Amino acid sequence: MENDDIKLSINNVRSRILQIFPNIPEAEMRSLNTELISKLSGIDQKQILSLLMSNMSESAIRNLLERLEKWQQSKVAEKRKHPRKSSFIPVDCSSEGASFTDFIQDISNGGIFIQTNGNFYVGQQITLIFSLPKAEEEINIDGEVVRLDSEGIGVKFNEPLTFI
Repeated sequence: MENDDIKLSINNVRSRILQIFPNIPEAEMRSLNTELISKLSGIDQKQILSLLMSNMSESAIRNLLERLEKWQQSKVAEKRKHPRKSSFIPVDCSSEGASFTDFIQDISNGGIFIQTNGNFYVGQQITLIFSLPKAEEEINIDGEVVRLDSEGIGVKFNEPLTFI
């Protein structure tokens, strides 16, 4: 504000910010956006994201989801203790009274990724029964849903397998 002696009403302050805002260089805009968003609680951030998406095209929203899923997958890959092997193995799953059969897309000693469009949530406990090629016995193991995406769910075994 040019003159500290003149106290502007909050509406005038907001109006002045909206006048200046479009003229800010892109780098400064990113810094300002980061600062403003970091000061909000998680709920407010979700409300802002929802508002922003309401003004985006369907294509832009789908592109945003794709970028966020790629980012999420890169973070998950960094956390893995066990290397994954691609597979296509039927798996019987049961959780919270529901049972279904889907397919394991990849597997490691520590968990699996199941291709599914079922309704799950992170933290959900799940029991899995499947057979590995060349294995004599069926594997019956409990796990926890640790990742969701548009293709399916990532499940971390409660106890790691020792023979994959």
